[in-house]
Amino acid sequence: MTPRDFLASLEFHGIKLGIDNIRRLLDVANNPQRGYPVIHVAGTNGKGSVVAFAASILRAAGLRVGRFTSPHLLDVSERFLIDATPIADVDLDRHIDFFRGASHELPNPPTYFEVCTAIALRHFAECKVDVAVIEVGMGGRFDSTNVVEPEVCAITNIALDHQKYLGNTLEEIAFEKAGVIKTGVPVVVGECMPGPFDVIETVARECNAPIKLKGRDFTFAVGGDPLSSTLSYRGPTFNLTDAPISLAGMHQVENAALAVALMESVQRNLSITESAIVRGLADTQWPCRLERVLDDPPVYIDVAHNPAGIQRIVESMPPCVVVFAASSDKDVGEMLREIAPLARKLILTEFEGSRATPADKLSAAAGAIPHEMTTPLRDAIAVGMKEASAHCPLLITGSIFTAGQARRMLASKPGARPLRF
Repeated sequence: MTPRDFLASLEFHGIKLGIDNIRRLLDVANNPQRGYPVIHVAGTNGKGSVVAFAASILRAAGLRVGRFTSPHLLDVSERFLIDATPIADVDLDRHIDFFRGASHELPNPPTYFEVCTAIALRHFAECKVDVAVIEVGMGGRFDSTNVVEPEVCAITNIALDHQKYLGNTLEEIAFEKAGVIKTGVPVVVGECMPGPFDVIETVARECNAPIKLKGRDFTFAVGGDPLSSTLSYRGPTFNLTDAPISLAGMHQVENAALAVALMESVQRNLSITESAIVRGLADTQWPCRLERVLDDPPVYIDVAHNPAGIQRIVESMPPCVVVFAASSDKDVGEMLREIAPLARKLILTEFEGSRATPADKLSAAAGAIPHEMTTPLRDAIAVGMKEASAHCPLLITGSIFTAGQARRMLASKPGARPLRF
């Protein structure tokens, strides 16, 4: 069995929350995560974008940056970045083989995500990063990444997602995400309703962890237009006016503001300047986040996979043709109700793989919402491109699997933008 085949086989173990396995794996590797400072980012939506902005700022400051995100779009190597470069195949195989051997020390087989987390932390140590920016996989309290001892952490927002594992109320989900808070470590908190924030504040108080709350301890304003925005930021250390944001969507301005707030907590130790922040925000790359992949016709791809994520798209996109495919564990009815006002034409389809919601089930969930069905995804995209125009772009969304497969399908089209991190 090749190293990649072994890693893929671990997906059959599913999701197992808890940090005992990852601690044992890292013990065998001599706890590489202790060798560099870490920024740890949790939240329902936007955490990957906050990681991308933060990593770009740190790179602009001249630092060597490790960046761990999940899931991946096209290839698992994307999860493990040194600066903007994915891990080399030979290094990935070597790390997989190491942890395959280490897994024999465990009472239970490791999960795919546990091994990926261990690979990231070991790879970053070997590459002698100056700092690592780590995205939580799911929740926080029992997430594999919660073995790190960060300089600062963030909770981007709280919304309903992964209820099977995290709870059915915003307060329950907030408690799980607040598990990333460590004793004395600052925590930056973004969009949060009073109930969930009370939960986070209680955990922070118990940990003697200072909270930096959006709207209270730092403020920001959105400038420009929805697909080409600027950030004005006011905080204890940094003040920015109309800094260009490279990622499209008004919600990305908030994600950029959270990244700047994180920098305020590490700027002394890592020598972060306002000029580095401005350069980093303008240079951030994060594929399939309202990414314009083609211009003729204009085609956007977004990974939104829950109702709150769809709401953010609707805030920023003009009326458009929508190709929609979602995973089977999502509230597809609510997602479709959210996106319906945006869609001049709604094309329901399904991505390849066992996790997809069949198109006929999407159709049933859509009910009276006007729509048509076209499968497979490739054909739905072809129909959408014929319907789209300069004034009515095509949007492909509903799942990271939809986004990744669509990105691969469109890569060979004339004028397609290259994948960049």
